[in-house]
Amino acid sequence: MIRGALVLPGLLAALGSLPTSASAGTYEVAACSAAPEAVNNSWTWATTDPAEPSHYAEHATCPFSDPEGTGGTIDQKGGLATTDALGLSNGAAPGTSAGWTFTAPAGTTVSAINYERYLGKENDTSNTWSPALRADGTIIPGETCTVVFPDVGCLLGGPPGQGGEPGIATGLSAHQLSFGLACQAPVHQTCVTGATLHAVWAAMYAAKVTVTDPTAPTLGTPSGALWESGAFDGYHKRVEAVTISAQDIGGGVASISLSADGHPVSTYTTSCNFTFPQPCPLSTGTQTLALPTASLTDGAHTLALEATDAAGNQSTIASETITIDNQPPPPPVGLSASPTEPNGSTFNTTWTNPGGQIAPITQATYEVCPATSAGPCSPPTPAPASGPAIVTVPGPGSWSIAVWLTDAAGNGTAANAARTAVTVPADGSAGQPPGGSGPAGPKPAMGTQTRKATIHLSETLHGRELTVHISGPANGHVRVGFNAQLGHRTVASATRTLTLRRGQLTATFKLGPRTAAHATIRITAKRDNEPAITSTLRRSRAR
Repeated sequence: MIRGALVLPGLLAALGSLPTSASAGTYEVAACSAAPEAVNNSWTWATTDPAEPSHYAEHATCPFSDPEGTGGTIDQKGGLATTDALGLSNGAAPGTSAGWTFTAPAGTTVSAINYERYLGKENDTSNTWSPALRADGTIIPGETCTVVFPDVGCLLGGPPGQGGEPGIATGLSAHQLSFGLACQAPVHQTCVTGATLHAVWAAMYAAKVTVTDPTAPTLGTPSGALWESGAFDGYHKRVEAVTISAQDIGGGVASISLSADGHPVSTYTTSCNFTFPQPCPLSTGTQTLALPTASLTDGAHTLALEATDAAGNQSTIASETITIDNQPPPPPVGLSASPTEPNGSTFNTTWTNPGGQIAPITQATYEVCPATSAGPCSPPTPAPASGPAIVTVPGPGSWSIAVWLTDAAGNGTAANAARTAVTVPADGSAGQPPGGSGPAGPKPAMGTQTRKATIHLSETLHGRELTVHISGPANGHVRVGFNAQLGHRTVASATRTLTLRRGQLTATFKLGPRTAAHATIRITAKRDNEPAITSTLRRSRAR
């Protein structure tokens, strides 16, 4: 049965409750009732007694339970226990021992323990039995049970709920802890075992061992787009990643973290179990940490990789500075278009690039769309980064010229286009609609009349070759062009200026197979400041 609660003063090194956390550089390993699932993965049982049967018994049933509250022999209680074997005629030999051992991982030491225990013995006035907690084989002061005359037995601690105080030992520096029994009888004598009640016992119901780990983990060499020169002309955008590994001795690697400007942005966490002496893996293997660069502002940022071990030790690799650019340039400023000749369809389009760009502006793009209808737009056409762009609209009518910018990181979108409206008159009137952002074309002087067209055109199509014939009075410059559409989409267009000599000129244009076979082709010719004349190719003319 459970012995009476006799606790000798001064036997505990310290009294107190179990700690809940460990400081940086240490970690705690929990066993039995101190562990989340009341398991033991850290203490192992062993005996040095060669006798058969053993003079010592092993008991391991976590957690402690006594549902009837009636006590019982020590081997019927929970926890990690060691007792003498009952009913043996010969006792345990001097120097033999048995118990539970905690071994610290390589590179670490045990610095403290907080545990609930029950040590005791009876009918041992010679103190030949030694139930105790030892650090590297040496009894920790106060963590043993010694009979003091006239008592015949002693107790230390007790089962949970029966008044026993936990034991706390700090300031240790040990490779191993052992908790159990040893026979200290003189040579040629024995330690007497019990008959129906155990003569000696040592039971541990809960334990938290503090392990000191002085060594930080190490990081491998990082690689990947995020840790190298930017894939976009030296700039970083979208989602980029770095691959990295970490190793540790002692408690193992708990995590690897990627930070930007001192703030974590991505973390790989290992699977750690603090019921084992080495709770975390010694190596992470190669892991990938991704950074959605759009979560940071455009500009320069400092990245760092950091590994943390089970004890909270951290190791940081040399940082890396990158430049992020995800945003396209804003619209060009002051976009305007002026005709290159009076009432013409070609415009000199100019603008000013906005300032404050992360990556320099490297290209402009323009397109021409009908200004007052939902008709098709011209294909986007590249232009010099700072302009100007010489833009030819399809012919008479109102048109919208859109210009947008692209930077060195490849960012650019038509959604950030600036627009200006232009008009090509059919009768030689204004060259710019009211309110347009470009300058108006020249208007006829008051009291004068606009000249009439003096040229004539005809066209022929041979295979993919469109030939335009112009006739009229000798000399002068004529601008000849065509616009080809499939449905509402412009698929080809071209314009050139030629000199009318001896009343004749011929302009030849090469067409694509589909354009030549199916497109509606409109031909335009204009001489100097005369009105433009047009013709639509009839398929009956095609050869």
